[in-house]
Amino acid sequence: MSTHSAMDNVTVPAPATEATASGQRDNMVWLLRQLAADVPGVTHAVLLSRDGLRLLDSDVDKDWADELSAAISGVASVAANTTGPSHKKMPARQVIIERDDCLFFVQSAGRSAAFENHPGNERGEVDTILAVIATTDADAGAVGFEMGRLIQRFAPYMLIPVRVGTGGEVR
Repeated sequence: MSTHSAMDNVTVPAPATEATASGQRDNMVWLLRQLAADVPGVTHAVLLSRDGLRLLDSDVDKDWADELSAAISGVASVAANTTGPSHKKMPARQVIIERDDCLFFVQSAGRSAAFENHPGNERGEVDTILAVIATTDADAGAVGFEMGRLIQRFAPYMLIPVRVGTGGEVR
């Protein structure tokens, strides 16, 4: 088994210096589709707003993607508002839901200005969440790692990218 990611050989379209929001969204959709196509076990990827609206997806049925976005937003909110042993509320690096039919992975993806028509977008930016659906036999570590890499690739399209720690973990 290779230690290199399936997405290592992917050439990411470079954002233009005066890229329109539409062009930015097109590039982000391309990246979501590449994740779903290249990472073993990944079947779908959805980028949603923190308030639960679908922003972009990897060719997911739109009704299901909308329903999924609302539910995943709730999961992310619960994770961020649960106090831990330190008695502090902290954002979760990753949430994984294991079901009999799939695995759901949830990570914060940063703040973007590529969604100017998003409801509630008063400051010109939207907080985003990446949701990935995978088969039950997918390697959870590999999926989480590739999600982190994808979020790093989203950085050119974000006003405030997700911080990455020294070990490469998304924060």
